Amino acid sequence: MQDLIHFNAEANTFTLSNEQITYIMEIVEDTYLVHRYWGKKLTSYHFSNRPPLKKRTFAAAPIAEKPEVSPEFLPFEFPYPHQGDFRNSAVQIQQANGDELVRFCFQSYEIKNGVNQLSDLPHARGADEEAQTLIIYLSDQIAEIELALYYTIFADSSVIVRSSKIKNIGTRPIKIAKLFSASIDVRYDQQLSTTFYGTHQKEFQLNRSEIQHGLYKIGSSRGASGPQYPPYIALSKGADEFRGEVHAMTLIYSGNHEIILERDQYDHLRMQAGLASETFSWQLNAEETFYSPQALLSYSDRGFNGSSQSFHRFFTDHLISPAWKNKERPLLINSWEMTYYDVNHKRIIDLIDAAADLGFETVVLDDGWYGKRNSSKTSLGDWTVDTDKFPDGLKPLVDYAKEKNIGFGIWFEPEMISPKTELLQKHPDWVMRSKNYEPLLGRNQYVLDLTNPEVQHFIIETVAKTIMELGVSYVKWDMNRHMTDPFSQQQTFESTEYPHRYMLGLYRVLNELTSAFPEVLFENCSSGGGRLDPGMLFYFPQTWISDNTDGLDRQQIQYGASYLFPISSMTGHVSDVPNHQTNRVVPFKTRAALASSTNMGYEMNIAQLTEDEKKAVRSHLKEYKQERKLIMEGTFHRLQSPFEGNTCGWMFLNKEQAVIYLFRNRYQVFDLSLLIKLPGLDHHALYQEETTRQVYSGSELINCGLALENPKGDCIVQKIKLKKIEAESV
Repeated sequence: MQDLIHFNAEANTFTLSNEQITYIMEIVEDTYLVHRYWGKKLTSYHFSNRPPLKKRTFAAAPIAEKPEVSPEFLPFEFPYPHQGDFRNSAVQIQQANGDELVRFCFQSYEIKNGVNQLSDLPHARGADEEAQTLIIYLSDQIAEIELALYYTIFADSSVIVRSSKIKNIGTRPIKIAKLFSASIDVRYDQQLSTTFYGTHQKEFQLNRSEIQHGLYKIGSSRGASGPQYPPYIALSKGADEFRGEVHAMTLIYSGNHEIILERDQYDHLRMQAGLASETFSWQLNAEETFYSPQALLSYSDRGFNGSSQSFHRFFTDHLISPAWKNKERPLLINSWEMTYYDVNHKRIIDLIDAAADLGFETVVLDDGWYGKRNSSKTSLGDWTVDTDKFPDGLKPLVDYAKEKNIGFGIWFEPEMISPKTELLQKHPDWVMRSKNYEPLLGRNQYVLDLTNPEVQHFIIETVAKTIMELGVSYVKWDMNRHMTDPFSQQQTFESTEYPHRYMLGLYRVLNELTSAFPEVLFENCSSGGGRLDPGMLFYFPQTWISDNTDGLDRQQIQYGASYLFPISSMTGHVSDVPNHQTNRVVPFKTRAALASSTNMGYEMNIAQLTEDEKKAVRSHLKEYKQERKLIMEGTFHRLQSPFEGNTCGWMFLNKEQAVIYLFRNRYQVFDLSLLIKLPGLDHHALYQEETTRQVYSGSELINCGLALENPKGDCIVQKIKLKKIEAESV
């Protein structure tokens, strides 16, 4: 493999570079590791952008003979406090004597082939011939602490993986009060920041704004990554979907996190990502180490589409389990909005019969099958089949589905427990709670203490037993409340260690189960997109991105989520109308098109469809199966933003064909026609539109656009299918 990382001993620079990007750092005064460049590939670098340093009042000067060299001005790779850099630090450590002063100096480095695989955290995957990793060691010999910074670059990706590690090389314990995964300093140049906010049923709402002086922070202290502020931030200048530079950062983590953007008085920008410092600490004994989660840094000079496609390829190639990388996902029907808790043997038999008749590939039995689960107030934790609803258990249903050539899936919420359950009576000490206060209910349930190995074992054993005894092919893993009492009744560690210890416990459970059953499709859910993040994607190849299936709201949710996540990782269902979340009535064709733009399924009573409705569903499923490979593996392009206007458009593209969806919401009498431009097509090719058989050049579709009718009515969709043709066939 080509060398992707170089150290220039004369210039004291590290360079990470492939055909797409270059990332450069410099060692200043044999002490400080500073940032010099992150962007488009360079042929060489000679410090052309290194600013001259000047002495300034109030600026600390560690080297008396060089007052112009101050940490206040240096663009650090990993800043630490109390050194004259008054911006936000990336690490904070308390020594045994209470001293919080640390001064890390450059010590050494090493370059290894491959990636840094973390044993207890989700991480980037890759073979030795695919990537190289630079490890830079900084140390404080007085405090006896070693700080290691990890940088991984892949030969085929514009994403760089960053993380950090603290090692206690002394004899006395230390306390880590803050440890970020990545920090980067650049100049402010009129960039905009892009983040996301949201709530249950309204995930991934776009937030783009000017950058003011001061400190801007988003993140989570809820014990989960979202949906309020998922781990993502991007800086852009003059960028749109297809043009301009975008520097974006995310985190391979599913719990409490922190995203920082700071603009200081000298117009320096600091962008950081890592564990949420207000809810984190970690005691480190002698010779122990602590790893941060990995951060992903993506550079694009092709706008936000380019940034997204970089993440999409990286997640597909280096994060999603290889067993599911390009494996076809089943077309499923979920029982939830058909039955809610009112499930029974006959209703699921009817569902299987209808699914087999219409062309579905998997039936999913959602909530309500266990204990006495007739509402949200009971039975979580008592994972035994309700024999009133299913007198013969669930195995006959699974067997019947197999006879019909249908897969069978089942819903779990393994991290939770209801108040009145046998499990709680047997193990009251398994509830997440403090010893002094009664725990708070959320959605009529408590959270199990996943820092407890016994709880981890119980969940692993329960889910594994169900999979093996029933032979299910799909598991929907739900999590429907956030942490309010982050304590263990067996706690032997500080309370601020709890949220991260919980995540380590969860990751251990998920790793055990997904490794034991690689053929089972595990789907992530947290009331929809409440824990939609790259960390969960390491274990779950797909996520139910929102409980809201409304044909209007879903446009923004799916559009926003695509900034990070490949289409193969998002699931969407066609549901009934009036919609159960909004009471809005949206035409079937529009609802079907939105679901077809994801890992598609249904969530309605298909056992009671009219003949015309059955015909429409059969046609939809057949069409989706024909296009599934393109949708799952093709390049996804956002074309028109639902955050900016009355339309929403996107395209799925490979070398031979394209499928475009254009959603127009409100009918406006002054809009005589619609126009959609199609960047991403082959500029030199010809394309034939499937319905009209009209031939267009790629260059005109890119630059002139395609004019479409604007029919009356609200919430309509138009689908365009293009096929690349040879010039001789015109």
